[in-house]
Amino acid sequence: MAAGEAFTPEQTDRLERARLAAQNSSGIRFAVRVGPLDGDPELAAERLLGSLADLDLDRDEAVLIAVSPGQRFVRVVTTPVAKKRVSDAAAGLATLAMTSSFALGDLVGGVITGLRQLADAAGAPSMHAATRR
Repeated sequence: MAAGEAFTPEQTDRLERARLAAQNSSGIRFAVRVGPLDGDPELAAERLLGSLADLDLDRDEAVLIAVSPGQRFVRVVTTPVAKKRVSDAAAGLATLAMTSSFALGDLVGGVITGLRQLADAAGAPSMHAATRR
């Protein structure tokens, strides 16, 4: 996909299905942001996670995948509660898998792979987490 080119409807559908599958299997809220990040990309990714609607950073399990192809940046950001289920090591492995796909020109496939790996790392939601919702 060329820089600046929007996702096709089929690609958008694949990404949304993968996001929902990750969310449903793990109970963690997943968000994906693809595009340029303003200012420092690390801080921008953290701000994006904090700006998700209806998100309580201290109570909710949420994971954001931020990808900025033009800035050659990818980051997995978790809330403190989600970090208990998605370790830094798991996020690092998912990032490595995504960047490998990105290097081959497969942006959509890379994000889908990352979502699957993160959901697998998180596992199924605990009974305690399920009753909190």
